[in-house]
Amino acid sequence: MSLDEPDPLATLVLKSAHDAPERTAVRDSDGVWSYAELVGAASALARRLAVLGVVPGDRVGVLASRRAGGPVAILAVLWSGATYIPIDPNWPAPRRAAVLREAQARAVLAVDTEQDTPDGVPRLDLATPELLQAGETTPSAPRPRPHPGAAYVIFTSGSTGAPKGVEVRSAAAAGLVSSVVSLIGMGRDSVFIALSSFAFDVSVFEIFGPWSVGGELVIANELQILGNQLGTLLEKSGGHAFMQTTPTVVEHLLRNGLDLPEGTVLLLAGERLRRSLVAQVAHVKQVWNLYGPTETTIYATAHACLPLTPDDPEADMPIGAPVNGAVLDIRPLPGTTAPGETETGELLIGGTGVALGYLDRPDLTAERFLDGGSRYATGDVVRRRANGLLVHAGRLDRQVKIRGNRVELDEVEGTLADMIGHGRVAVRVDAHSAVGEHLAAFIADPHCDVLQLRRRLAARLPAYMVPTRMYRVAAIPTTSSGKTDHRALRTPGSDGVAPEPVATAVHEEADTQ
Repeated sequence: MSLDEPDPLATLVLKSAHDAPERTAVRDSDGVWSYAELVGAASALARRLAVLGVVPGDRVGVLASRRAGGPVAILAVLWSGATYIPIDPNWPAPRRAAVLREAQARAVLAVDTEQDTPDGVPRLDLATPELLQAGETTPSAPRPRPHPGAAYVIFTSGSTGAPKGVEVRSAAAAGLVSSVVSLIGMGRDSVFIALSSFAFDVSVFEIFGPWSVGGELVIANELQILGNQLGTLLEKSGGHAFMQTTPTVVEHLLRNGLDLPEGTVLLLAGERLRRSLVAQVAHVKQVWNLYGPTETTIYATAHACLPLTPDDPEADMPIGAPVNGAVLDIRPLPGTTAPGETETGELLIGGTGVALGYLDRPDLTAERFLDGGSRYATGDVVRRRANGLLVHAGRLDRQVKIRGNRVELDEVEGTLADMIGHGRVAVRVDAHSAVGEHLAAFIADPHCDVLQLRRRLAARLPAYMVPTRMYRVAAIPTTSSGKTDHRALRTPGSDGVAPEPVATAVHEEADTQ
């Protein structure tokens, strides 16, 4: 087992700490910590991991609430030469256990949370203040890890009915951070307001983007987000604020009175971005539309949306030009492009950002990672406009986005089938003027207690995967080959359970588009 260089992400942070140790590295609602304190804490925690038996190349779970200690724990795992597995405390206990089991985690760091983890995995319980105040005055150097070196494994919704882990190389993540930081103009004076769950891969950029240039990371908690305090946080940045989230969350925040300061740089990812939404925030410094599957390291393309082109008939914003050395290719689909029309097909992504594959799933890896793993078949359909820009135009499979979260409908359907019976359930995406796009479940069981069923689902699936509406139907329609005919599903006029409010908390797991 050959060792590579020390973790590139940790090395970026160490340089920032060397250049300006006294500058603020991270803050939350309870405290402010400098770069010297940050690297000292990460080094000390890495040493504790070594005492637990963690060696370079191991995998370590990070179960962290939205506090400053979460990113510090992530940095410590990278410092130790291990790979971190982010776990959202809001996931149901069976999902937390399944992810740690699949990852074969050597240990778990539980930061500011009492949520349980499997008894067989050694666990360190940490609180942000003690974690950041117990650092080393002279931090040790980050430990090298085995080549090719996965920085993290993100578990996404799986079409087989179970989450699957994507192994992302540390060099690819560091390259993405440096590429996008340069593109969007981040510097030492930048303040990044982080809203995402640490189990959402865009959090990697939220954390290491500002840290790579000596900027300030601000962890916004749920009360600040839901209490409409983001405007105040942005105003305090002195005109150098960056904020990243999904279009759905921005729409909700705007409806609830968020006033974005003019100096804000807004990064939007995870969903198709409508021109109408960009028009609502056109007064800010810049709006970026960012696209990329987890399998190609956070982002593969970026598009500067401002200024808006007058009289552009397209409803969707382009997904933009390649970042981090991404190589884009369109694989034509039969019948999608007629002679003389713009090119349409499945987007293939190659380059240095392509992930190592799916953790311990060579079958799935071979299916989606082509040409020896050098290209990823996204399943996203794109259309090339006359000006050469690409526009997202749908999916080839049953993967969807719900409020920016990547959901395999087959996983939700399979979980329901375990409870109700195969052939008696179906799940699709519906749209409603009040609810927006949401999951709808159809149940062919007149005696089913749908409220109890929702509670049972919530005990097994993350909140964003639990259907907002459930309908009792006489039967699930099928095609001539016996498969569920989702297009033939009809919404009953009176049997639908009243929808619960659309979740607006941004701590849910998500993946970029």
